[in-house]
Amino acid sequence: MDKKFVQNRYATIRLAHNVSARKLSLELGQSTEYINQIENGKNMPSLEGLFNFCEYFGVTLGEFFEQEYAYPIEYKKLIQELNKFDALELKQILDLVTLINSKRQ
Repeated sequence: MDKKFVQNRYATIRLAHNVSARKLSLELGQSTEYINQIENGKNMPSLEGLFNFCEYFGVTLGEFFEQEYAYPIEYKKLIQELNKFDALELKQILDLVTLINSKRQ
């Protein structure tokens, strides 16, 4: 994990919520360029800034730093929806996803 990961994660999460960098900066109580500076690698967030960012989007620090999940917001929503299914329905969904992925390769 490196500085580029943090930059990309900020942008990915922000864009998943369709929030402009300027709006987010202001809502976090920062200057209008705060988020742009992080996403462009000109600045790094403080620990408090990272906490505020995660809280704003409802993402845990673990979800933020989980490298395996490229789109943590979408995964979280998907898991919430999957929790509504029973075991047989989950198996069918898994079979469908497996089939779709096999066709993509």
